[in-house]
Amino acid sequence: MAQRSWRSHAHFVCVVLLTFASQIPAALAQPSPKGEVTVAMTALQQRFDPLAQVATTDYMNYDFMYDGLLNLRPEGKVPGLAVSWTVAPNGKAIDFKLRQGVKFHNGDAFTADDVKFTFDKIMAADSTHSYRQAYQDSVERVDIIGPYEVRFVLKKPWPAFFTSSRYLIQIVPKKYFEQVGGTKGFQSKPVGTGPFKLASLKAGEWTRFEANDGYWAGPPKVRAVTLRLVKEPFTRYAMLERGEADIIMGVPGPLVERVRANPKLRLTSARHIGTSSLFFNRQKFPEANDRRVRLAIAHAINREQIAKTVLGGLCEPATGPFTPGTFGYLDGLPRIPYDPEKARALLREAGVPAGYPVTYALHTESFGSLPNAPQVLEAVAGNLEAAGFKVVREPYETGAILAMFRSGKQSAIFYGPSSIPDDGGETINGWYASWAVWSTGNAKNPEYDKIFQEQLQISDPAERVKVLQRFAKLESEQLESVPLFWCDSPIAVGARVKTLRPGLGSDYHFNLREMELAE
Repeated sequence: MAQRSWRSHAHFVCVVLLTFASQIPAALAQPSPKGEVTVAMTALQQRFDPLAQVATTDYMNYDFMYDGLLNLRPEGKVPGLAVSWTVAPNGKAIDFKLRQGVKFHNGDAFTADDVKFTFDKIMAADSTHSYRQAYQDSVERVDIIGPYEVRFVLKKPWPAFFTSSRYLIQIVPKKYFEQVGGTKGFQSKPVGTGPFKLASLKAGEWTRFEANDGYWAGPPKVRAVTLRLVKEPFTRYAMLERGEADIIMGVPGPLVERVRANPKLRLTSARHIGTSSLFFNRQKFPEANDRRVRLAIAHAINREQIAKTVLGGLCEPATGPFTPGTFGYLDGLPRIPYDPEKARALLREAGVPAGYPVTYALHTESFGSLPNAPQVLEAVAGNLEAAGFKVVREPYETGAILAMFRSGKQSAIFYGPSSIPDDGGETINGWYASWAVWSTGNAKNPEYDKIFQEQLQISDPAERVKVLQRFAKLESEQLESVPLFWCDSPIAVGARVKTLRPGLGSDYHFNLREMELAE
């Protein structure tokens, strides 16, 4: 797959979000919603309370029912319930002007009280929200300045708030949440300001949403959407072919070709939803401190073949941890070519003997950021063996591999999947800084820590991009990790669907309000 440049993405996000954020008026005289679509899902989350978010998959429900201060669209983050904002010169306060005239599904008016309530609940000591720690670390408090204006007082500058979809927080109604008795009552009868309302569900099987005719940006074009759990991929495909489903998620490589060959079906994709690299536990594999060893491993991996065969063209070989959709992406970095002879020569030069044993983490389940992960990682293991390593496979299911990441007890060689790779600072923080949780700081490159701290102090997006691009160039040279793939998430649609454009970098933000059906 040819390398692509998305340099315009970072520019567009900067301009839209930080310069010309303005009121988006509700469309006038729009036609009434009509028709119903069915989406066959690989996993069905039926958690509807944004204050208790557990996983990124929860965004699928939230995207239907709620708005955040910012929303995620195909072009990136755009104004939602905030119409404009001002960042203090020192980066430690953000004033948001809020959208007026917005109603929750139960008819209550949206105000600044709801914003403060939502963030106070997320930052509370008893919060179970998956991003609670990030908000506790960065936000001192949220103050109400007026009925439609709030101020975030920060402990430290937090520029990634505007560029990473990780920090999209959906606003819940304070008065209603308390009226229904808190979390349990709200989970059973949730209301938001979003384009759809929860209509009905069958636990573990399906969820049905109906259009919110009074949505502030104009009603959806479809009347109703049903999310249906269908675990087996070929069953999902058969449903699409028969017209029992209009959209299917989780399209593995073999089915990609079937969809492409069927003139009544087509593929669309959520672009650059994931990136992956190989990392090294240098306590177990001290030889990885030698750049020649890391470069040898990079030359040993046949990324082009794996991308074409195992991944079915859904991913492309990466030049580094930043994807073309990442804030801070640097175009033009070289890809490391497949060259097994050079790999073996470099290992000999570094004093690594043939048959050298290394433990290797083999993820036994696919992860969102790397489709067909077990097969991909097995192919990589075969490449390493061909280069001369004795690979000792250590299989992990998803829960166990996440626990491994957090524990600091990784295998000698392990892969790092990033499922929201849209802000370079967050990638450094999570994977490359000396305190990085996911890689347990195995790189320990002081220059990376310095770059991370420097970009935190910059509120000008264009200047921050330059600093992050310094990291991208340095990592390309230092090769503290070995880049694997940038991946898209394929979504197959039937003939009834005219347009479907998922949110940038996320297949859980379907953007179904703007979906159109064929006449």
